[in-house]
Amino acid sequence: MNILVIGGNGFIGSHMVDCLIQHGHRVRVYDSVHERYREPLPNVDYRISSLENIPDLYESLLGIDIVFHLACTSVPSTSNIDIIADINKNIIPTINILDLMVKLGIKRIVYFSSGGTVYGYPMTTPIGEEHQIKPISSYGILKATIERYLFLYELTHGLQPLIIRPSNPYGPRQGHFMAQGVISTFLHRVKLGEPLFVYGDGNSKKDYIYIHDFIELCYQLCMKYEFGEFNVATGTGTSLNQIIEQIKIITGKNVDVQYTEKQNYDVDHFILDISKVSRLLEPQTFTSLEDGIKILWEWIDRIE
Repeated sequence: MNILVIGGNGFIGSHMVDCLIQHGHRVRVYDSVHERYREPLPNVDYRISSLENIPDLYESLLGIDIVFHLACTSVPSTSNIDIIADINKNIIPTINILDLMVKLGIKRIVYFSSGGTVYGYPMTTPIGEEHQIKPISSYGILKATIERYLFLYELTHGLQPLIIRPSNPYGPRQGHFMAQGVISTFLHRVKLGEPLFVYGDGNSKKDYIYIHDFIELCYQLCMKYEFGEFNVATGTGTSLNQIIEQIKIITGKNVDVQYTEKQNYDVDHFILDISKVSRLLEPQTFTSLEDGIKILWEWIDRIE
């Protein structure tokens, strides 16, 4: 199949591209920048442009069977600073993508939403897809809003949206900023001999999934022609303190940990219910946190 990956040069997008190529698909990438950690792949059709450029978006969609939409210019920690920019740079371009898909007769879209921010404070644990949508950041609101528009276009134009609600993917080629990717950030800071900053007491648990496990689940869901919302995660929680202990063991380095005040944009504790995806797919063997951190540490040690 011919597949367009919007945001295909980012962390998750680049791994999605690898998976699609390995399964024999023809891949086109639409992104505003090239990949940060490797050269362009010879068998990928790259289109470098902005989401606001409708003519370029239109050309990138020609001949496409499935759209994977991973592009987002926002992160939870900064999204509340400029809400109007969040809307203009994420929601409106997505509506343009959907309108162009309708014009070109493209039905299938896989949208990467958020497993933590769309739900807000959990009413139950683990959090199932039927949980209330009550985000506490502009980032979560924009993700939830795009989900609603996808369902509107399903109703009015017959689009077939598969909505992925990830937990916290981590692995090679991930950025190292506290705004996203805490495991990668911690390992980069350990490499540089810098302290680790923990918001709160470090005991709240979240769901972390190794990138290859995450991508494989997303691909399987897409190829089964599933639609609707799906949590994609491990279904287990790990605290930051547990992660730090693993990092100390794996790196063999002294780690300076500094605890600071909790951030109001962050949900303390969330673990996703994966029973819905588990009913559809074969039983999964997830990469252990220890093995995942080892692989990521070896990659960081090699590139820096």
